[in-house]
Amino acid sequence: MADEREQRGRVSAAIFMSVALVGIIVCAATAFEFYSLAAIGKERFRSDTVVAIVTAYFLGAILILFFSRGRLLRPLVGSVFCMASLYLLSQMAISLFGSTDYLYAIENAMWMIPLQVCLFATLSRRIAYILAGSLFVLTVSVICLYFSLLGLNPAANAETSLLVQTAFSQAAALLLLGALATYRDLVTVESARVKALEENEALLKKEAAKAEKEQEKAIHALNKAEEATRAREAFLASMSHELRTPLNAIIGFSQILEMGKAGIARTEEKRLEYAKDIRNSGEHMLGLVGQVLEFSRIESEGCDIELSEQLLSPIAEGAMRMVDVIASAKEVQLLRYWDQRFDFRVETDEKALSQILVNLLTNAVKFTPKGGQVWLVLKTDGSKGLCIEIQDNGIGIPADKLQDVFRPFVQIGDARCAGEGGTGLGLSIVSTLVRGLGGKFEIESAVGTGTCCRVMLPGLLATETVETEDRPDDLAKAAS
Repeated sequence: MADEREQRGRVSAAIFMSVALVGIIVCAATAFEFYSLAAIGKERFRSDTVVAIVTAYFLGAILILFFSRGRLLRPLVGSVFCMASLYLLSQMAISLFGSTDYLYAIENAMWMIPLQVCLFATLSRRIAYILAGSLFVLTVSVICLYFSLLGLNPAANAETSLLVQTAFSQAAALLLLGALATYRDLVTVESARVKALEENEALLKKEAAKAEKEQEKAIHALNKAEEATRAREAFLASMSHELRTPLNAIIGFSQILEMGKAGIARTEEKRLEYAKDIRNSGEHMLGLVGQVLEFSRIESEGCDIELSEQLLSPIAEGAMRMVDVIASAKEVQLLRYWDQRFDFRVETDEKALSQILVNLLTNAVKFTPKGGQVWLVLKTDGSKGLCIEIQDNGIGIPADKLQDVFRPFVQIGDARCAGEGGTGLGLSIVSTLVRGLGGKFEIESAVGTGTCCRVMLPGLLATETVETEDRPDDLAKAAS
């Protein structure tokens, strides 16, 4: 659009300069013609005042054209045309009827052609046709009237023939200028049509691109909705099983205890055993419900992070003690993999970091077979970073499923195949909490070999020396 305006401005400036130069040439030619006629003693329009008025008029029109920067070009061209036409017709009539000067009449007739060109260059085709045609008709009328009144034959001599040829040349110029003006209008219309087509094409492309983006968004939203639906269905199926099993156990053991000595729980030991089973089932249900509620709280309220200076080892030890009961029941070894002579002082949220470690350790123990091992590794990550790794030699995760484990309610395969259940929320909660602490969470895994969950956190303040009793097994692990 800017290029088009610039090009249009250049064209208008060229026309403006051309018309102004023609006006200057006409002024010079008018003055020269009068003084030339005076020098050779020919008859002319006997008034020096007229010469001055005509010349001053042309010069004034040129000055106005320059000062208006071309904005008054069309009205000035129209007024100059009228003045010049009147002047040229009167000079031609005087030269014919007054002094029979054919050459001077021809000169005035020839100057009418530049006037016609200026009309077609600046005004609309219709107005230019009317004005130029009127001038041509008046010129032909003067010539015909002269020959009729004097009874002359136009072909009698060379000068009268040249005068007639001048009229023919004016007619040819008028027709050519009209044809060029018509062609100009056609080009303008075609250019406007092409421009409109290009704009429509650009608009259609833009709308098509926009529609394509909207379609992609809709497809993406549909895929997300389908994934959410599948995850919800999987979650409901899993939760129905996970909740039904302990509920059935609680109801069944409660019925046995209600039967008293008449039932199978005749001894105190049996009744205590069933009561313990009821408590374990209730704790299992409480853990499932608590995990779902915790995920809902994080999703709705976000992570409530409160940073403070903490020693890392006590948080890690506390998490391992909480998971040790589950690990012992499965006969899975929990191993510390850091030199306990040193500790890390970090700026973190104790509750969030503890939950991260508990969730990862619980997940590792859950999917590690009986007799397997789980390692908790603490190490630095650069000068200001901390790296925590939970490694296991469990069942592993397929490479094409690694990204799926971060989505809520997603469990790879059937968790019950490994002898354990779950909500599929553990890793999703971990990922959200790690982002809240400003860290990164990665998982590396191989089927049949094991999994390594890596948490990289900022906020390492210092590494401190700690006096503690040596643990040969831990130090041996650290040394290796």
